[in-house]
Amino acid sequence: MEWLEPWESVEPVRTDDPSAFGRGWEAELRKEVVPGHVLHGLAVTLIARRYDRDDALFQMQDGRVAQVHLTWKQAPELDPRWPETVIYPSLQAWADTGQRRDHDEWLADNGQ
Repeated sequence: MEWLEPWESVEPVRTDDPSAFGRGWEAELRKEVVPGHVLHGLAVTLIARRYDRDDALFQMQDGRVAQVHLTWKQAPELDPRWPETVIYPSLQAWADTGQRRDHDEWLADNGQ
C-alpha cells in the first residue's frame, strides 16, 4: 500500500501491549459511537491516520474500511451521525477515492 500525504500507516497493535498507539484511537472511537451509528458494535482496527487532522482509517473484519473524523469528545456523541464516517468497500477503494481526494487537497493547501 502506498500512503500519500497527509496519510500515514499505523503499526499493527499488539494484543499484549495496552499502551499501543492504535488502542487509544480505537478506544476513543468506541466512546464516541452511539446506537444508530454505522460503526456501533463493530470491531475495528486502526490502520492509518491523517497527521494534519483528526481523521483515522479503521479496518473492519469484513474487509471494508471506515474513514472517521474523531471529535475527541471522550464521551458518547449525542447525534449518531458523529463521528463523521465514510465507509469504503475495500482499502483499495478508499485509496482510489478518499486518499486521492485528501492528497490532492493537501497538495493544493500546501502550495505543491
